[in-house]
Amino acid sequence: MNKSIFTIALLALSTSACAATDTAKRGGFTGPSDMVITPVAEAIVADDDTFVTMKGYISKAIGNEKYLFKDKTGTAVIEIDDKDWRGVEVSENDLVIISGEVDTSFNEPVEIDVDSIQLAK
Repeated sequence: MNKSIFTIALLALSTSACAATDTAKRGGFTGPSDMVITPVAEAIVADDDTFVTMKGYISKAIGNEKYLFKDKTGTAVIEIDDKDWRGVEVSENDLVIISGEVDTSFNEPVEIDVDSIQLAK
């Protein structure tokens, strides 16, 4: 009986440790950078597969991992795959920085395929 209780306790502890590791935030460099911010108005006319970094607000979810993103120059449709959120939670009032590629498709509006998102400081 004591062996069973010990085994259950050991399983509970290892499961808790794994869960804590999975939800922990990962650190990174927080100093200055040479990041160039592309205005939405320029991003939506850029060539397909152009890498852009934009700073603005996600104003609305429009379905299927797609959102409206806006800055003072305009609005763009962005796509953020579930895996690319990486635990970041935002509302329409949070200033964010997104990075990704311009995606132009025949007879479709231009979209930005977002690779990363972070809260702006």
